[in-house]
Amino acid sequence: MVTASVLAALVVTLVLLPNPWAILAGLVVGGAIGGGTAGLLLVNGQRPAMLEAPEKSSEQLKLESRLDGVDRTVRARASDLPPAAQGQLRMMIVGLGEIVERWPELERLPEHREGVRRMVERHLPRTLEVFLALPDSEKPRYAAEFKEQVGVLAEAVAKTRDRVVAKDLQALRANRWLLEEALTDPEERLFRRHGL
Repeated sequence: MVTASVLAALVVTLVLLPNPWAILAGLVVGGAIGGGTAGLLLVNGQRPAMLEAPEKSSEQLKLESRLDGVDRTVRARASDLPPAAQGQLRMMIVGLGEIVERWPELERLPEHREGVRRMVERHLPRTLEVFLALPDSEKPRYAAEFKEQVGVLAEAVAKTRDRVVAKDLQALRANRWLLEEALTDPEERLFRRHGL
């Protein structure tokens, strides 16, 4: 940053050397260029920090860890699970992961937050555990029941995910409206309102 200022000052001073004002002009122009460069570097250096996600809570990390464990179990024991249920289980894990990623937003929806917590910590692992504990010879017999249970869980996850994502969609639409209002010429806005 300082190097750019000094270099610009020297260049302007050398170009304007016969003029007595060259030193002053060199310092002013060099300072302006250096200040602009420093400002750009400072803003660019701060930009990634502004876009970083907030730090995750211990509860959020615990839920993510639990989901990772369920995902590992589903992958490791895939041959013991009905094929149709495997797809639903993976989609459910992805959906729950998206919800847990937005965990702070669920503070406004405490009933959904508690439901997700129970789903991740109890219902999903327990359903999987009970089926996998069956003897291999009995699994085909109870596969339909297992698929139904997974379907009930998947439906609950989809409803919660849709509710959380709908909030984001509403915020995005509101932001678009604000942008259009802020960036549209007032006269053009007046003509649009009157259908002209």
